[in-house]
Amino acid sequence: MKPTDNIRKPKHTIRTKIFSALAIVIVIALALLWLAQVVLFDIVYSNVRISEVEATARHIKLFANKSTFFRTISDAAAKNDICADIISEDGSVVYEAENTATCLIHTMTASERREFIALADENTLFSVNYNTVTEEYAVDTITGSLLVSASNILYMETVEHNGEVYYLILDASVAPVGTVKKASASFLIVLSLILIAVAVVLANFLAKKIADPIGEISRQAKKLSSGSYTAVESHSAELDELNESLLAASRDLQEVERLRTELVANLSHDLRTPLTLIGGYAEMMRDLPSEITEENLDTIVSETRRLTSLVNDMMDVSLLENGRITPTFEAFDLSLSLSELLDSYQKLTLKDGYRFILETPAPSTVYADRTMIRQVITNLLNNAMTYTGEDKTITVRQSISENYVRVEVIDTGEGIAPDKLPMIWERYYKVDSAHKRAAKGTGLGLSIVRQVITLHGGRYGVRSTPGKGSTFWFELPLADSPSQA
Repeated sequence: MKPTDNIRKPKHTIRTKIFSALAIVIVIALALLWLAQVVLFDIVYSNVRISEVEATARHIKLFANKSTFFRTISDAAAKNDICADIISEDGSVVYEAENTATCLIHTMTASERREFIALADENTLFSVNYNTVTEEYAVDTITGSLLVSASNILYMETVEHNGEVYYLILDASVAPVGTVKKASASFLIVLSLILIAVAVVLANFLAKKIADPIGEISRQAKKLSSGSYTAVESHSAELDELNESLLAASRDLQEVERLRTELVANLSHDLRTPLTLIGGYAEMMRDLPSEITEENLDTIVSETRRLTSLVNDMMDVSLLENGRITPTFEAFDLSLSLSELLDSYQKLTLKDGYRFILETPAPSTVYADRTMIRQVITNLLNNAMTYTGEDKTITVRQSISENYVRVEVIDTGEGIAPDKLPMIWERYYKVDSAHKRAAKGTGLGLSIVRQVITLHGGRYGVRSTPGKGSTFWFELPLADSPSQA
């Protein structure tokens, strides 16, 4: 790799890009206009004059046998700035409508007109140049719309009027093309200057409406880490949406910071208490051998398990969020697992006075990760033990409905305020309550429940009434149900 590969090339600002884009568009537009002026103008102008000559001839011929024939010639020729002549077979002029000073047919002698008539075929267009030095006419046939360098376009057609055959000769001057091109060039110069001025104004306007708000949003976004993002006034739906996203991110960062502060405080408290007890009892038994009793050893073991539970919860949340834990599905009897787990809890907490009631009307087989579902039930039981009422009664109820098995863990505690219910499933969140027992956690248990049940495609929720306890529940599809399939 070359040393210069890691060097980042400077990027242009949006303002610069807007100016550049408009400049490119204007350059292309002006180039096309100048191309049309230099290359196409003569062709277009010549074709227009040819079309006018042919249309005038057709119009005049319609009135050949009418009394208004000569007036029609005069009106049609004047309308299109064309000279029109009715010539007899001997080359003399029967009628003329002269509308331009550069009309060549009127400068010809009778013999020259006869030569032209002899040369011309019916419905043929000629380009004619008169050489003032040699005093001769240069005549070329115009093929289709081919542009030729000509000063005049001549067209001849025979007409019959009052029983006599005459030659209708139309003469259209193209000499003014040069003057028109000069006027058009001047107009293009003015137009170019106007377009450049408009581009500058438009670029500044777009920069003010788009680039400036984006720049201000970028400056405000740098303050996100401190949670002090301020919405920026904008004039587009996309920027408003970006504002909303950054405001939401700011609120989320503030909430994360609040939870982090609470987590540090909770961990400090929840780790310090068992460590203090373990250290105190260990020192006491070291200094006083008579204190090496089963009760003291049980305290040390209990607090050690508590520390292990805290650490395991934090590791489980991290692994679940990173997707590093995947369920190992198997069919097992959820009713039997509930019965075995409650028996263990009953024995472990017998001396603490907890009472567990299990209501399982019928066996239920689910297809899930046995260990992870057991952890869900354990977390819900631990939560209920922390918050249940003075009777220390916890009811676990199982029911089956619509191909789902539901497990409810019911406590008799103070309940949860409605405004706090949506937040209890978030990690590190803990409901403040004066009746909580000493067995505190990190606020990760319900977050683990949410993530595990979601991973299994199940459902979860809580019903709680302040002063009347709480009911936490989850649902899993039965092993043979369509939902499981």
